[in-house]
Amino acid sequence: AENIIHDRTNNTVLHEQAVANLLNLSDGLLGDAMHQQIICTFNCDIQSIDPALLRDGRLVMEYKFDKLNIENARRLCKHLNMEDYGNTIEKSISLAEIYAKKTTEKEILTMNDDSIAINQRILRDKIPQIENLLNLYS
Repeated sequence: AENIIHDRTNNTVLHEQAVANLLNLSDGLLGDAMHQQIICTFNCDIQSIDPALLRDGRLVMEYKFDKLNIENARRLCKHLNMEDYGNTIEKSISLAEIYAKKTTEKEILTMNDDSIAINQRILRDKIPQIENLLNLYS
């Protein structure tokens, strides 16, 4: 998705059309008649996003998630049942780093009947509600 939102300067016609389609979705039938809002998250430099997507009336709110301080990172780890990892955190850390560690911890090596090692990924049963995550920043 980040490829679509980059500034259209010096890009291909296909890329320009992708941004135009996104703008039409937000300003057209969905945005006006149906009162729909589009919520997006991006992991790129805001300077590289097409200015048309960021102008007043389109961008309602921007929120930057900086690295968590040690205390909040440990609180999140505890909430995610990663208390052992949380206790090892000694510096500010990003949400991505914590979730990457959680994914890694959930990959386990098991042996099947033929003694062949296989990786299994255990999916989390519960996704934390957005309010719980945003409370870390208040």
